[in-house]
Parts: sequence; structure tokens; C-alpha cells
Amino acid sequence: MNDIIKIINTLNKIPEPFSVDGIIKTFEASSKKIIKSFAVYFYKEGSKEASLWYISENKSVIDKKDNNKKYTLFARGNKFGFIIINSDKDDEIISILINYLSIILYSEKLSFLANRDKLTGLYNRGYILKYLYEKENLDETYSIVIIDLDKFKHYNDTYGHNIGDHILKNACKAMKEALKKISFKSVLARYGGEEFIIYFDIDNKKDLYDSMEIIRNQLSETDFSTDQYSLKATASLGGAVKEYNMNLSEFINKADKSLYNAKETGRNKSVIL
Repeated sequence: MNDIIKIINTLNKIPEPFSVDGIIKTFEASSKKIIKSFAVYFYKEGSKEASLWYISENKSVIDKKDNNKKYTLFARGNKFGFIIINSDKDDEIISILINYLSIILYSEKLSFLANRDKLTGLYNRGYILKYLYEKENLDETYSIVIIDLDKFKHYNDTYGHNIGDHILKNACKAMKEALKKISFKSVLARYGGEEFIIYFDIDNKKDLYDSMEIIRNQLSETDFSTDQYSLKATASLGGAVKEYNMNLSEFINKADKSLYNAKETGRNKSVIL
């Protein structure tokens, strides 16, 4: 039982922003003493059909099925999936752990719906502003970047809104790929329309500018083409490093002014004022 308590305490300490995958990976790392292998399945929305979401690094749950047991993921009156576990531990102990895991996963699924942009899957404006507001009075130096896709109206007007959505979704993919190349912690969100915002735990202009350029170059080098059209896209980026005693409104306004400068001086560039 002590092992179960340790796992539950570990799950409780996952910091925001977290995710379903983050929860499952933390579960995997903390439960290796009692669970050899597992696979998580989620039901598709409005369907009894389940699809594999995650399989542990140790794949004995697939290869060796002798000790496999199936546990329902159930919370708030909803069966939203199941987990198949390969373990020789007592069923009652595993059930306690899975019941707790179910509550955390379901809460995150609800949080996902409330805090995510439906088109892109990124955090939405409400979430990122709340995230930044909570940091406002902390004694930390950090940065934000506001990103605006250049001449985005052209895609909607010329090719239609489906192509506009295609550009937005693939721009998100490109930015996520760019963030993987950056060592600093980041939180990416859709700010509205064709604008995005990124929080960075960066405390100086040089590192911020270098990070902005990685993102800008990733976007400009991405092929946005479809079967019908050959497409490219670029973005303008405005950054700001939070100064002591600067409130959130002033902080965002500073990044906005940097973005305006980038757009007014040629677009497809990174500016920090």
C-alpha cells in the first residue's frame, strides 16, 4: 500500500501545464515497481469503440498476456476507456490505483475541453492569460512572444476558409517542432484568429531573440501545400522580457508594440523593443 500512496502523491504533484500524456508518463515512471507493462485505450466520442492511446515502454502487456488484467477507466459516472495491465500484484491494490488514475485523467479531459482551442488543440486565450496572471506577482523574470501569420486574410479570401484552417493547423505543427529545438520551458497558445502567444522561462533578450528566430525560420521553411495549391507562409514575431513591477497589461502591450514594429518594417522578422 505504501507504493500506491507514493504513486498517488507523485501524480498529485504534476505541475501545470499538464496533459493526458504527461499524466500517463508520470504514472508509468512512478509505478514500475508494481506494474510491469500497460496499455491505455480511450473510447471515441459518442462510440463504444476504443482506440489505443498509449503503450508503456515495456511492451510485455502485448507480447506476454498471461498476467494481463483489464480495468475500466471510470469517473463521474462515465466510462471513458480502459487500461490493460501486466502485473503480478494483488488485484485490489491495482484497482485502488486505477480508480485514482481515472479521476485525474477524466479531470484533465474536461480541462482540455475548457482550456483548448477546438481547431488547433493548443491552449486557448483564456488559459494562457490565466497562466500569465498567476505569474504576475511572482519574483520571476520570463518572456512572452506574440506571433502573427503574415497576410493571413489572403489565404481565406483567395482559397477559402478550409485552406485558412489548413494553414493555422500546420503552422501550429511547425511551431511545436520549433519548440522542441529550444531548451527553455515554453507554453504555446492560440491568442485569437491568426495570432499565437508563447510563454518562455527566458530572462534576457538574446536568448529570447534566438528562440524567436528558430520559430520564424521553422515557419518560413515549412511547406503548407495541399493537393490543389502550392502554399508558403511566414510570420512576424514580437517579444518582451518582463521587467520588475511591470503588470500583465503593460507586459503584453510591450510585446504587441514589438509585433507591430515587425509587421510595419517588412514582416517575416523577429523584433524585441
